[in-house]
Amino acid sequence: MAGLSNKLFSGVGTFALTVTAGGAFSVGAAADADAQWLWDRDRNVSVTQRPRPEYDALGLRSGAFIWRPALELGVEFNDNIFATATNEESDTIFVIAPSVTVDTTWSRHAFNAFANARRNEYADFGSESTTDYSLGAGGRLDIHRGTSVGASASHSRGTEPRTSAGAAGFAAEPIRFDTTTFAIGAEHTFNRLRLRGGYDFAKSDYDDARLIGGGIASQDFRDQDMHRFTLRGDLAISPDTALFARYRYNQRDFRLAPPAVATNRDSDGYTFDVGVEFDLGGLARGEIGVGYMKQEYDSPAFGTVDGVSIDGMLEWFPTQLTTLTFTASRGIEDSGIAASSGYLGTAVSAQADHELLRNVILTARLDYANDEYQGIDREDQRWGATVQATYLMNRNVGLSASYSHLDQSSSGTAGPRDFRTNRFVIGVVLQY
Repeated sequence: MAGLSNKLFSGVGTFALTVTAGGAFSVGAAADADAQWLWDRDRNVSVTQRPRPEYDALGLRSGAFIWRPALELGVEFNDNIFATATNEESDTIFVIAPSVTVDTTWSRHAFNAFANARRNEYADFGSESTTDYSLGAGGRLDIHRGTSVGASASHSRGTEPRTSAGAAGFAAEPIRFDTTTFAIGAEHTFNRLRLRGGYDFAKSDYDDARLIGGGIASQDFRDQDMHRFTLRGDLAISPDTALFARYRYNQRDFRLAPPAVATNRDSDGYTFDVGVEFDLGGLARGEIGVGYMKQEYDSPAFGTVDGVSIDGMLEWFPTQLTTLTFTASRGIEDSGIAASSGYLGTAVSAQADHELLRNVILTARLDYANDEYQGIDREDQRWGATVQATYLMNRNVGLSASYSHLDQSSSGTAGPRDFRTNRFVIGVVLQY
């Protein structure tokens, strides 16, 4: 959903399934119409996606482009800014986050771009203050009815949260990093079959960490280039349901190799899963995939990590005013700890969005995550809860207030770090 309400919901994080419903390609107009009907996925609209014309910002039109500038202002109170088990320190953080997006109004093809920045200014611990930014652009070329190609690129400067594993909890200042991405993909639909393929690249570069009490913890061992190739086929078995099979191959190349680091962290792996994608009118929609994943490391010290993969999202619509969203994922992720090759990460969440009034949205969310590290004796468990209220005053102004709690417990000889944090946030979004 465009406009102010969509911007405000970003504080909690909402999930919505996006399915490209491009026209089908086949010989004959009748076949085209049948295939289009098979791939329509607009039977349901979630609370956060629902159009609100009286509250959505209009943007600035310039020819075939619509510019949408926005400014987010906020105040946050965090009772444990360093995510420590004892001697917790609290602080008030002032947030200013300008942004602008631009989209086209073309009937065919598409182009979009964005730029945003975020300043977190700590009242008492000035060394924690950071300025992050990101910018990027993407486009889609409609070659033929049912056939399209797309590409995107972005660059960002970010800050690793204090709640992250590795040196983040022991650094004297927040750890900074740069990320550059590029992606290209294609899609073709004919009758009941839809094929998709793509390649994406991500380059990560971490700054070194200056430790509390002195010393430097180099983060160069985390710098890497990741390449990923994806192939997917969907078969529509009814106008609201399709089965799919997907293969994803990845190659992770780290900048440093022995003797600069103790162990080579390069690896390659794949995930193969099958599942179902559906949009049942007035009831539910989602996509659920289950399969097998495997990651092989060049170093025999790290060996191979494999297991069951899960990637799913379900939206349930008990009423038109309430949307319940459930997500689940299980994958192999890179570790921020030098002695560990990576970890098996499992995460589940449940979120409820309720439209109390046309311009008042209530949100509640529960999260659980388990990270099982490979190569070291450590397992992290995290529980999180968030509640938020959003009030849309008009097209240009919206208010939000939220509270979130995070509780992490670590077990094993390499995982002694337990902590809890509580965050209260009040914000206002101004946009045109």
